[in-house]
Amino acid sequence: MTDTYFLNANDFTFVPFTPTVGGDSGALQLATSKTEPHIQYIVKSGFSEIACNEFMYHHIAAALGLHTQEAKLFVGLRGKKYAVGIRYIPDAKKFVFEEADDESKKAFYEFKMLYIILNEEDSEEFYYDEQNRLFKLDNASSFNLDTIKVNSVLNCKGKEPPPMVWQLLINGLNFIEYDKYSICLQVMGEHHGQAALQSEYDLIKRFSEFDLSKIEAACEALEKIYPLEVVMYYPEFIERRIDACKKFISENDVSQFI
Repeated sequence: MTDTYFLNANDFTFVPFTPTVGGDSGALQLATSKTEPHIQYIVKSGFSEIACNEFMYHHIAAALGLHTQEAKLFVGLRGKKYAVGIRYIPDAKKFVFEEADDESKKAFYEFKMLYIILNEEDSEEFYYDEQNRLFKLDNASSFNLDTIKVNSVLNCKGKEPPPMVWQLLINGLNFIEYDKYSICLQVMGEHHGQAALQSEYDLIKRFSEFDLSKIEAACEALEKIYPLEVVMYYPEFIERRIDACKKFISENDVSQFI
């Protein structure tokens, strides 16, 4: 099952990994390829929602044109059915806004707006990779999809979820925090000016035109690990945010935030 979306645990060695920064993703591991030692992944498997959220976040961000580190699902990891590998950059440089060029600042603004659209709650850590491309760490607390919701589905063990579980999922889908779109634009505009405003507004517009076919293959891969109810949560979530972004663009012009 090793392909574009999966990593086989038998192909790696694992050691505990303790980051100096980052969110609360539970105990982490560093996976190193047995045949190509320069290929390494940070393995997150502490909670049931981490793997699916990290995996889908990276594919959604990439579909929007943002640079993300490679994210793949681990299979065959003993005692860890729900695990994700995030490509490790050992010499990643910390992002410092005051020292950043315009291209990096633009990506930073876009990530900040995506944080709002995807209802993220995790820490925000920004770094440069070997090619000086900005990327963001810690994306597990996204999509309003938490441990309670995912475990509630998993506990159904393949049976039709009861109404209470469906309601939990629906609550997550419908909790959009639409007012934060304007707040984010206002705050970033006040602190960083027109460039920040335009970048964030453009990200909202790109999201309003999101092509769901770009994440179909990722969803099909996710279905090999997670129940269909969890898998289908993501396109449903994106559809509602597409509608919210369309509504925002129709009701607001970037000039009103200047």
